[in-house]
Amino acid sequence: MQLDELKKNMSVLEQVLARTNTEIKINVSASQSAQARILKKFRQGFTSCLILAIVFALMAIGNVNPVSFPLYLKIYVSSILAVGAVWYIYMYRKLKAINIAALTPSRLFAKTSTVRLLAVSGEIFFLICLAVLFTLLFQNAWAHNRVGFWATVVFLVIVIIYSIFHYYPKYIQLFRDLNSIKE
Repeated sequence: MQLDELKKNMSVLEQVLARTNTEIKINVSASQSAQARILKKFRQGFTSCLILAIVFALMAIGNVNPVSFPLYLKIYVSSILAVGAVWYIYMYRKLKAINIAALTPSRLFAKTSTVRLLAVSGEIFFLICLAVLFTLLFQNAWAHNRVGFWATVVFLVIVIIYSIFHYYPKYIQLFRDLNSIKE
């Protein structure tokens, strides 16, 4: 399936490269719809990160459950979530500044490619931060709460499977629709 999709994308790319810039027409309504949905996801990400950052900061201030979830982990999670909220605001503003109807196709492709690259690099950064968090968390969970350890492992497996098969394919499709071309 991926090979067929790659072949289709390559043929579309060859068609785009064969035409001049004036012959290519952007499907403005589909691109604006995709832009609105991506902006909504960025707003949801900002809100979620900000709320969770506040919750973990309050947990750190109150030192709730210090044995199985130590203070340094609460501070780490709170700071990473605050950085995530700022990152989502930056991505939101960057994508919101793109005026799809006014740009030439080449400028639109360049700007959306920049946003896509920033989104992927940010996701990689936060995945690395999560890996560090769970490496530190699993040591405490195994030592102090075995049931919590296994519950966390099961939850992580479910989240990873959900992300691979549901969440990321939708994101990929939205970014493809952002550069939608009229045939």
